Amino acid sequence: MSKNLVTIIPRAKQPISLSGFFPLVPLDSESLTPPPFLPSHWMAQVHASYADCTSTSLVSRRLRRFHPSFTGFTLSSPHVHVRLHMHSTSHVSTSPSPNSSPPHFYKSMKGGSTLLSGCDDSVSTERPWKTSDARLVLEDGSVWMAKSFGASGTQIGEVVFNTSLTGYQEILTDPSYAGQFVLMTNPHIGNTGVNLDDEESNQCFLAGLVIRSISMCTSNWRCSEALGDYLKKQNIMAIYDVDTRAITRRLREDGSLIGVLSTDESTTDKELIEMAHKWKIVGVDLISGISCEAPYNWSEKTDTEWEFKTGSDYREEFHVVAYDFGIKHNILRRLASYGCKVTVVPSKWPASETLKLNPDGVLFSNGPGDPAAVPYAVEIVKDIIGKAPVFGICMGHQLLGQALGGKTFKMKFGHHGGNHPVCNLRKGCIEISAQNHNYAVDPASLPPSIEMTHINLNDNSCAGLRCPELKIMSLQYHPEASPGPHDSDLAFREFIQLMKGTKS
Repeated sequence: MSKNLVTIIPRAKQPISLSGFFPLVPLDSESLTPPPFLPSHWMAQVHASYADCTSTSLVSRRLRRFHPSFTGFTLSSPHVHVRLHMHSTSHVSTSPSPNSSPPHFYKSMKGGSTLLSGCDDSVSTERPWKTSDARLVLEDGSVWMAKSFGASGTQIGEVVFNTSLTGYQEILTDPSYAGQFVLMTNPHIGNTGVNLDDEESNQCFLAGLVIRSISMCTSNWRCSEALGDYLKKQNIMAIYDVDTRAITRRLREDGSLIGVLSTDESTTDKELIEMAHKWKIVGVDLISGISCEAPYNWSEKTDTEWEFKTGSDYREEFHVVAYDFGIKHNILRRLASYGCKVTVVPSKWPASETLKLNPDGVLFSNGPGDPAAVPYAVEIVKDIIGKAPVFGICMGHQLLGQALGGKTFKMKFGHHGGNHPVCNLRKGCIEISAQNHNYAVDPASLPPSIEMTHINLNDNSCAGLRCPELKIMSLQYHPEASPGPHDSDLAFREFIQLMKGTKS
């Protein structure tokens, strides 16, 4: 099997048709003699490119079998170069001699011939690849063309980037991403599909997904559905084939930006930019729309197949009331695995009703958005502090900071990913953590009695608080590690010890 290359260089300055396309043997600079027949086993892939561009596009994605009735090509531009990648058992040379001028492997003709007419495959004028049909428009005025998958339409949100290499399904179903477009810096997404076991909530809450490349196939024994089909059912917009590295650099330099995703061709770029300018996420209560509507009990533990801690036999049961500000399922599973009976309550559940349950501890969960936009939650936290051991995670950590008299602020681009190094100041060790937040507690605004226990080593921001007198502990990141790593899982054990010390 030999592989040859034929290059077409058009001479006309108007749209042309190419015919008489045969593998010719150059004999000298003036004479080119075709073979006596075109073999039926001649196979080729057809490429087209413009003279000023280095990239080529496939006219025919697969190898096509040509036979003597083949008549040629129709091209819409005089500046197009066409190449055939041929596979043939015949030893036909298609390279011109060193001193010859470019060989004329075509002749002009009037009218138009059908693209690849004479092939034994059915003829189609449609491109065999998906073209850009979506736009991501940012508030800075930049427009990014992309290809869509999942749902169609127009959606608006805050664009953030996530540096996790795995766990895209846990990210999709993390309620803390409500109102945000998540851009994955890992370029290849979708290769493991989706499954019901990895979901962190009952639905997707994020506004959209932005990735570099979507896997066209899945390869995982747990896969039950392709990513694109899943997002379409969840009515979540997603785009691919966009320069995620360039967008990430822009977000790092300029901070998180409001963006609009749209597959609507009737809306102009200017209109989409105006939409981005008018939409705000700061000061918006995003918790009320994702919290549960009524209390419920949770007893499911981490499956034994995925359990990673040792010494997991906790005979003593503790009753924990967990406030749902956007709680992840694996936070609840970790509490249950450490011997807790968990009652989950809505975000606006009165503190008085919680204390009537006589809990051994109270957990304030993760959640989306600005902690300053939910003053009702801050008041609930204030009413519970000092009356029961408290553990705050992510949003819960920020609410504790405000309830203790501190201030929170919006970060430039936040922390989103499963590879953030955190220093545990009490133990003098480093933990690699999973994080997802755009706001942080200002430690300088806290009372002297509040101890900062963890700092993020990327920017020295506050990542943990503690007050033994008030029986308070909190982390800015996710100790449940879904997706991993598992370095901080011992925080749940510390919460158990805090409750045990109070109960005794």
